[in-house]
Amino acid sequence: MFKRLRDLFSSKKTKKKTSRQVRNCLSDLVTDVHSHLVPGVDDGAHDMEMAIALIKRLQDLGFERLVITPHIMSDLYPNTSEILLPIFEELKKEVAKKLPPIDLLLGAEYFLESNFLDLLSDAGGKDDTLLTFPCIDPLSGEKMKMILFEFAFHEAPNEEMLTDAIFKMQTSGLTPVLAHCARYPYWHMEREKLEDLHSRGVVLTVNAATLAGAYGDLAQETAQYAIEKGWIRMVCSDTHAPHHISAVKELETSSLLAELMSSGLLLNPGVGKN
Repeated sequence: MFKRLRDLFSSKKTKKKTSRQVRNCLSDLVTDVHSHLVPGVDDGAHDMEMAIALIKRLQDLGFERLVITPHIMSDLYPNTSEILLPIFEELKKEVAKKLPPIDLLLGAEYFLESNFLDLLSDAGGKDDTLLTFPCIDPLSGEKMKMILFEFAFHEAPNEEMLTDAIFKMQTSGLTPVLAHCARYPYWHMEREKLEDLHSRGVVLTVNAATLAGAYGDLAQETAQYAIEKGWIRMVCSDTHAPHHISAVKELETSSLLAELMSSGLLLNPGVGKN
C-alpha cells in the first residue's frame, strides 16, 4: 500500500513539474493505430459520411496512415474478417474519391474472451483469418505482425485466459498490442500488472483522450507513470466520434506526449511498414 501511495504521489509531483508549454507536431506520429471508422459495424462511425468526415479530420491533423480497428466481440459485435473486409474496401474507394491520398489499413480490436482464444487456435497467425497489421520498430528495425486486443473495463481479465492468449499470439508469430492500457480502473492501484505485460512482450498503448484527462486523474496519472517507466510504445486516437479527435488536437500542447515522443520509443511511425 505504501509503495502504491508513493508511486501516486511521485506521479502527481512529476505532473506539476512537466506542465510547461510545449508544441508537438502530430504529423511526426505518422500513423494512428486505433480507430473505429468502418461504417455501421460497431459503436464508431455509424455511416459512410461520418467515417469520411472523421478520417478527414485525422488527416488534417497530420496523420498519413490509419489502422482502423473495429471491435470483435462475440456477443455485442460479432464481426469477422469476411464481414468487415467488403465494407472496408468500400470505405477505401469512397475515401479515394473524396480526400487527398491517405493509407488505410484494416485491423481489429479483439476482446479477450474464449472466442478470441478459439480464433487464435484456428488461425495459427494466418492473415486471412485474423486482422493484423505490420510494423517495423524505428529503433531496432525489427519486423512485427501486430494484433490489437482489449479487456473489459468493469472486471480484471482472467489471468489464465490472458496467459493463454499471449502464448497463442506469440507462438503464432504475432506481437500482442494492448488497447488503452491506462483506462482499466482495476489496475490504477496495481500498475505492476502493466509492468508485467510489458516485460512479457505486450506492446502497451495509451489513448489521446486519456493523456488529455478525459477519463479522470487516475487514468491520466497511470498513463504518465507508464510513460515515465518506458512501458508505453504507442499513442492512439481510438476515434469513435468527433470528441476523440478534439482530444488528439489537445495533444499538440501536451507535455506527456512531448515526453513520450522525445523518448524515441514510439512505434507509431513504423506501423504499416513491412
